[in-house]
Amino acid sequence: IMQAETLGHGPGWIDAANASQPFGRLLAADEVANLAVFLLSDASGPMTGALIDQEQWVVWANR
Repeated sequence: IMQAETLGHGPGWIDAANASQPFGRLLAADEVANLAVFLLSDASGPMTGALIDQEQWVVWANR
């Protein structure tokens, strides 16, 4: 939150960030961690050439 306010986006930045996402919310840290655990497990062995995009531009830097 402090990072966004430092960039001049004010306290309501999180609502706007959530609304800008395809699912209407930002990913939670545990969702990203679960993906990492899956990718490091034997269960991900059959995956080849997959692109998994979790980019969210949370800090609202220039895109």
